[in-house]
Parts: sequence; structure tokens; C-alpha cells
Amino acid sequence: MNRVAGRSSVSSNAATFPMYQSLLTNRYLTSRIIPLLAIAAVALCVALVIVVVSVMSGFLEQFRAAGRTLIGDVIVSGSMHGIPYYDDLIERIERDPLADAATPVVETWGVLRMPYDETAAVQIWGIEPESFDRVTDFAETLYWDDIPGEAERFLIAAAIDRIGTELAGTLTLEQKVDLLEDRVPDNVDRSRESLARQVPTIPEADWITLLQLLGQYDAERLQTILDDAQWTMVLEADDWLVDDANIIRDGLAMNRLGRPAIIAGMHVSKGNVRTTGGTYEVQGNGRWWLPRFEGTLTTIRVDREGGINDPENIILPFANEFLSNVRMVDKQRVLIPLETAQEQTGLFEAPLVDGGIDPARATQLLIRAAEGVTPEELLERVVPIYEQFHTDRRDDIVDPETFPPPAFVSIVTWEEMQADFIGPVEKERMLMWILFSIVYIVCAALVLAIMWSIVQEKTRDIGILRSIGATRRGIVGIYLLYGLVIGIIGGIFGFFLGWLITYYIDDIHDMLGEPPMWLGIILLAGAGATIGWALVRMRSGELLPTVLGTFISIPLILLGAVVVWAAATGQGFVMWDADTYYFPDVPNSVDLPVAIITMCGGIVFSVLGAFIPAAKAADMDPIKALRYE
Repeated sequence: MNRVAGRSSVSSNAATFPMYQSLLTNRYLTSRIIPLLAIAAVALCVALVIVVVSVMSGFLEQFRAAGRTLIGDVIVSGSMHGIPYYDDLIERIERDPLADAATPVVETWGVLRMPYDETAAVQIWGIEPESFDRVTDFAETLYWDDIPGEAERFLIAAAIDRIGTELAGTLTLEQKVDLLEDRVPDNVDRSRESLARQVPTIPEADWITLLQLLGQYDAERLQTILDDAQWTMVLEADDWLVDDANIIRDGLAMNRLGRPAIIAGMHVSKGNVRTTGGTYEVQGNGRWWLPRFEGTLTTIRVDREGGINDPENIILPFANEFLSNVRMVDKQRVLIPLETAQEQTGLFEAPLVDGGIDPARATQLLIRAAEGVTPEELLERVVPIYEQFHTDRRDDIVDPETFPPPAFVSIVTWEEMQADFIGPVEKERMLMWILFSIVYIVCAALVLAIMWSIVQEKTRDIGILRSIGATRRGIVGIYLLYGLVIGIIGGIFGFFLGWLITYYIDDIHDMLGEPPMWLGIILLAGAGATIGWALVRMRSGELLPTVLGTFISIPLILLGAVVVWAAATGQGFVMWDADTYYFPDVPNSVDLPVAIITMCGGIVFSVLGAFIPAAKAADMDPIKALRYE
């Protein structure tokens, strides 16, 4: 009877044992520091993968978002002869309910002479601003909506130059004396009577120069000298001085002071300097603000037979600058009116020697899909539209060879057009995810090593559990639950750490580029405090604090010294070079699906890492375990 009762008691203990798994897991987690190392390992692995893949995904998404802004959804590209009768083709496309708008473009390459006596190779797009805005959101890319910094004084000097003769003719004797007072050296008689006697001897051109100089260097003083009518005359000589809103208006019209104008990418000019806050400043206190200058644009015209004619030069004022946030575009593209580009490339309408008219042409048509319509759906409609267009109009052109047939016209979506760039980036993102996921093996190995040591440490506890009826399955359950909890806690911490780093990655990058002095001082102070703690503990004969203090203080000293040196010299570390990565900012949006999968991966590998120690614990002989010292 007693033996039967004993068996019944053991069976009862075995049945109720799993209830204590959570209690033992909690005890193991909270009674030792070593599980925190496993949690930290999982968190760092998860955060590393989330940051790397999120940056790659963000980079790809930035390019995708910029693609539609820059070129629409579907692009029709003709041969070097261009597409004739493009207005008719645009009308046919816009009649289709799947298309929202279409615009013609003339694309070519040339050289732009900058105002600071340098030349830049540029990609030239001739556009119709109104229709181009409907397709590409052109208005949103115009950067300047007011006059920056002190550039206004240069505009005032330029305005005086345009109306100099008229303005100088309205000056009174008193005003001329006032102008002379500001320019006469101290060692010369500065009395107003003496200056008044000099007035008749000064030619008109010198009065214009005096007005310009005072306008450029002290516009407030000039305003006090001129009367209201004269000052209004100066302002009205440049409508930007009257109202800053005219800057956007002239940019959208691609017109400056009644002349066709250039809109340049923000990084075409070396006068623009990007600040750490993402805005732009103009060098020379506004002196090199591009919209106040003119540029000489040189293109090479290719004739209808494919020959090269003499270069075409044209001087155009700058009306504004655009910022697409795609560095390779902002650094090399300039926009000019479509008619001007056609003149420069020979694609304008012209009479033929044999009679008839050769129509104006465009090298590309950019098309925007209607709301809710995908580029692929629009593409399927544009292809037959062009085929019918070619069939209907091929007899209207004198030289049919210059009318590209459908087989020689490229009609693609914007993503297909950028496939040579987008495809490799997508593959690189997947490759980076796979490569950095190898850290999970490291994570599993760390969990395995840490839990193996815990199993060794808890050998007697395992023997006790087995002796009171715990099954092998129950022992395995304890350590698998242990690994699961480590994985969950580490995964959650890693998720939020990865999100935090990704969200503030631009601020971190800016800090690396311009490290603050206070950070270096804090690091050096931390190193000093660590060394002091180690010295105090060393006096008691303890070796571990000395070793830990050395390992902690040396990296802090080196890092602090580097930060202090970088802050003092301005030699920071630039990790994200916009010239290399095309975009000015590091992508800072977390790829949520990847982050969740990564967190789950960290949990799974933590459990896998716990399997071997769990199996070892389950296989222990209770008798040997109880005798373990």
C-alpha cells in the first residue's frame, strides 16, 4: 500500500510540476546578471538588422517617390528627330479617362556658363511650365519664394543700373550733395557749399555709379536720400522688389523681366550651401544668389541627317531654382522654355526647301495617370493611342522617315525607365537583409553559451527537480521558456532601439558631421570617473574592478579625444555623402513589416539557441546531478 501511495505522490508531483516553470524562469532571470547579456545580444542583433534594412528600404522608397514627381507615370520617347504633331498626340492622350495630363519635353545636353566664371555640363529640359506642373508638380519644387539674406541690395543696384539715366535726371541739387557726402574722403573739404560747387563738374555716368554703390552697400541710406517717387521708381524697375510673391510667379512662367529664363537645379550653382537643418544659404551674404544673374547656355545642334552643326549660344536670366531632393538631378538639370529649347536643338517649326512645313517636335512626352490609375494600366492605353496617332498623321509629314513609327518609340512607365537603378537597389536591399540576418546565428550562439553556463551552474537544482518527479519534457520546457522570454524581451527592446536610431538617424549623422564639444567633455569625464572608481577598488586588492575600469576607460578616452578634436577643428565624420547616395538626407522611416519579421526572427533564434542547453539539462542523471559540486 505504501509503495502504491508513493507512486501516486510522484505522479501527482510530475503532473503539477509544469505550473512552476514560469516561477523558475522568473527566478533565473532576476537572480543573475548574465541573462541581461543574452537580452542585450538579442536586442542589438534585432536593432542592427532593422536599421540597415530600413535605411535601404527608405532609400529605395525615396527614389520611387521622387520618380513620379520628376517624370510623371508614363514616358513616350522618340528618336533624335523627335515626335512631330505632339500637340495632337497630347490631346488624344488627355481625352482618355485614365490619363490626367501630358506635357512635351525637349531633352538635350549642353554647357552652362555660370556667373562666377565657371562652366557646368548640364542636362537641358525644354518644358511648357503650365502643363509640366500638372504632370510633375513642378511648382512644389521651386525653392525660392522670397529674396534670401542680403541679396536684395544687389537687386537694388541692378535695378538702378536699368533706370540709371532716368533716375539720375530726377536728382535735385540737395540729393546730389547728400550722395557726395557719403563718398568724399575725410581729408577733403566736406562742407555742403564746397560739395555743391563740385556737382556741375561730375558727369551723369558717375551719378549713376554713386546711386548703384549706395544701393548695394547701404540701401537704407539711399532710401532716405531719394523721395518717395524716386524710391518707387527703383522698386518698380524689378517686380521682385515690389512683391516677393513674383519670384514664384516668374518661376512658373519661366520669365524674368520679360525674357525667357532658366530654372536651375539647386546644386548646379556652387553658391548654394546646404545647412544641417536641411535649408540652403547663399554664399557671400547673398552675392551669389543665382536668380539675380544671367547664364550663357551652349548646345550642339544635330541636324535632320544626324550631322553636327555649330554650337548654339544663348544668354538667359535665371528666374528661380528647383529642389527635387534627387541629388543627381539637382546637380545637372536645368529647365528652359520649350520654344527656346526647340530653337537651340533645331526642332522648331520650319519651312522646307521643297515646300511644306516641317512641324515643331518634342523628344519626350510625360504623362500623369488619373487618380487611382496605376502606371501599368495607363501604359496599356497609351500604346494603342500612339499607334493610331502614327497611322492618322504619317501622310501629313513631308519626310516620313523623321516620323518615328511605334516600333522605334519607347513607351514605358517611370519605374521601367529607371529599372537600371531600381532593380539593383532592390537586390541590394534583399542581399543586405540576408547578410545582416547572419547575426541571428551569433545571437543564437550567445544564448546557447549563456544558457549552457546556467545549466552547469544549476546542475544540483536540476537533480532536485528530477528527483521529485520532473520529467525530461518538463526540464526542457523550463529552459525553452527561458530562451523564449529572453528572445521576447530582447526582441522588443531591439525593435524600439532600431526604431529610435532610424528615426533620429539624421540627427545622429549631423552630430557625427559636427560633433559638439560637450559630448567629448562628457566622455572624458566618464573615463575619469571610471578610472577613479577602479583606483579606489584596486586599493582593496580587487583585480576585477581594475580590469573592468581599464577596458571601459580606454575606449572612452579615445572616443572623447576624437570628439574634442573633431569639434575643435570642424573635421567631423560624414557617413552619408549626398553626391554618392543621390539624396541629401538619410532615410529615417522604419520598414515596419521588416522590423516585425526581424523581431520574430530574434525570438525564434533565441529559442533555437536554448534547445541544446535544454536537452543537456534534460539528459542529466538525477543521482549524478545531486552529487555535482
